[in-house]
Amino acid sequence: MDAMVRALFVASLALVAAVLSWVVLQTGLDETRLHLSGKRRDLEVSELPAASGWIAVYGCVRHDLAVGVTPRLHVYRLGEPPPLDSDPEQDRIYTPLAARDDCDDDKPPKRLYALVENDDALGNTISHVYAQRVAPPPVPAIVSGVIGFGAGHRKPANAARARLQLEGLPLLAKGKQPGLLWVALVTTAAGAHGFLFAGLGVWWLVRRERRRRALLSGKITEAEEEFFHTETLE
Repeated sequence: MDAMVRALFVASLALVAAVLSWVVLQTGLDETRLHLSGKRRDLEVSELPAASGWIAVYGCVRHDLAVGVTPRLHVYRLGEPPPLDSDPEQDRIYTPLAARDDCDDDKPPKRLYALVENDDALGNTISHVYAQRVAPPPVPAIVSGVIGFGAGHRKPANAARARLQLEGLPLLAKGKQPGLLWVALVTTAAGAHGFLFAGLGVWWLVRRERRRRALLSGKITEAEEEFFHTETLE
């Protein structure tokens, strides 16, 4: 293999490892922090804007205002004809949450407190009304899930916020809860190990370049030159 091609391959591998390691490390840290944040807390809807962690709240799930977001971030209201790229198995559903006594679908909500991301896609209990293109009614319900700590899908949620003009509203990932602490710690360690692997790749490239320059300048012995050729060159 040509030396330049080999170097590019190692550099690309190190870059991919670094990106994947960052994702894994961030996930592990978020899960660890979530687990250490404590048990589930029962909150009032008015407390949601400042809340984080595993919570439960009794409010009105305003299905009449819910939107679907396709994988390509096209947003549509439930009950409307979906975009061509819509897929009930992949589209994510985002539903505003109001106070439990603010459930009249003939009136706009007085105030919204959170944007709820369903724990599955359209293939759930509202699939029937979705198929009939009828917007579901608002329903008083207890919703539990996680706010913050990397919970939810950021890009689809931002697209839903923009369509509903709800920028700044916290995202409540319905159904999510802390996992096992040891799994979170192992995930964190795996991410850190990936960064070590990427670092070794960078170290190898730097070391190889230094030896190449030393070879060209004549600053290494014949034995070192032979070692350089057998280790890093064809």
